[in-house]
Amino acid sequence: MSAHTLIAVPIVTADPPLDVQVCEARAAGADLVELRVDRIANVPAVLAWLAQPRILPAIVTVRSATEGGAWTGDESGRVALLAQLAELGPEFIDIEHATWQRSAALRQTIGERRQEAGPAAQTRLILSCHSATVGWDDSTPLPDAGATPPDLGSVLDALAATPADVLKLAIHARDATDACRVLEQLARRAPQRPLIALAMGEAGLATRILARKFGALLTFASLRAESRSAPGQPTVAELRGLYRWDHLGPRTRVYGVVGWPVTHSLSPAVHNAAFAATEIDAVHVPFPVQPGRSGFAAFMERAAGNRELAIAGLSVTLPHKENALHWLDAQGFSVSPLAGRCGAVNTLVQQADGTWTGENTDGAAVVTALETVARCRAGGLRGACVDILGAGGAARALIAALSAQGCRVTVYNRSDERARRVAQELRCRWLPWEARARYAGDILVNCTPVGMWPLVEESPMPDDALRERTVVLDTVYRPAQTRLLRAAEQRGCATVSGRAMFLAQAAAQFELWHNRAAPIRAMEAALVGADV
Repeated sequence: MSAHTLIAVPIVTADPPLDVQVCEARAAGADLVELRVDRIANVPAVLAWLAQPRILPAIVTVRSATEGGAWTGDESGRVALLAQLAELGPEFIDIEHATWQRSAALRQTIGERRQEAGPAAQTRLILSCHSATVGWDDSTPLPDAGATPPDLGSVLDALAATPADVLKLAIHARDATDACRVLEQLARRAPQRPLIALAMGEAGLATRILARKFGALLTFASLRAESRSAPGQPTVAELRGLYRWDHLGPRTRVYGVVGWPVTHSLSPAVHNAAFAATEIDAVHVPFPVQPGRSGFAAFMERAAGNRELAIAGLSVTLPHKENALHWLDAQGFSVSPLAGRCGAVNTLVQQADGTWTGENTDGAAVVTALETVARCRAGGLRGACVDILGAGGAARALIAALSAQGCRVTVYNRSDERARRVAQELRCRWLPWEARARYAGDILVNCTPVGMWPLVEESPMPDDALRERTVVLDTVYRPAQTRLLRAAEQRGCATVSGRAMFLAQAAAQFELWHNRAAPIRAMEAALVGADV
């Protein structure tokens, strides 16, 4: 067994045959497999496979429904099955801590088996604790906030007091703040005793990716999205490709994108490609943080307040750009004049002394994206009338940057109060949302999330309101061709994809983080190759 963190592929069905799936797992780069016997209907097939020579080590698991598994049968039957599986000598057996404590018969059976086998052939015992209170499948919602243990250290202390060879903690994360709590435990405890610690759900993806950095025994990754055994589980291909698994180590610096949601974000793809092209020892991961100023502050308390997490920089997206500015101000940290003027931060940088600074690269990015089209106008952007849909962090940055270019800006927003406030602060004009269909500007910019994946058939503008010869820019970049842009092209408008703006702002973020030129070609190739 390798000394580095292993990749375990869960197997949840016996169709196709186990031999075929295990061979596929090994070819994909897995180090071992987990047989989820609670979800595999064909138990005799599992027993037969375990009785033969194995090409990959195996973990066997019969997870109860009360801890997030699929076993709903008699508890005595589950204990008997675990004992039967242990007799076949798998490399690991995963048993819930509560089950181990409750069943003297199971403790005796496993203990006798380990004693008879001798140290060289012993099945290693994983004792696990799961915060799930319901069974999980693709149609089952995650448990509520009450399912997350408030004190993870105490949970692990209880596990550490057992004869387990490996301790395992799996919680359902509310957001990335819980993921950071798990990573803190990994950083502190993994050097002392073999440990698996992860957070499930989209919010916990970072724990699965960063398991290798912090020295976990293993992480779980599925062969395909449809065969995952827990929510938020990446595929082996994503782990090894997108997140550069084989290059991660203790010195890897961590960057990420903070938003809600962030599954659509292409920031990890673009920045990880940039790290690969420049051979920078870093990784960019998603950090879903629930909306609200307090939620953002709680996350930053963990991310910024714990140097052992090695979080060196963050991309900030909806709905946290204004929250990021407020957090920096509250901490007494520095904010660039542009970010301060527009009232929004999309880039956080940790300095060498541990302080953080905030910048906004959105405004300059949209100017860059529009400049090519603007060259067709006499005077370029100066004097252009720009209509902006939305009044959030991105809109504020664009208003400030375009106003500085001499544009005359009008803002529309669903909330009149918010539109009025932004117009007063940034010295532009505002009109009610209902008036947007009567816009009269040269350039129309969508700064709302309307049309973003997965609601790709929505548009912030009626199709028939678009006027010929208008330049239309949509800041939504996934999909690359939104419904707004398709309708604009059909009406004879010039269009600018949000991907041009996204690439420009990401390149500027890279340069802020690393003080070197961004590898634009590598970043653009990653953007073009990303799944939309």
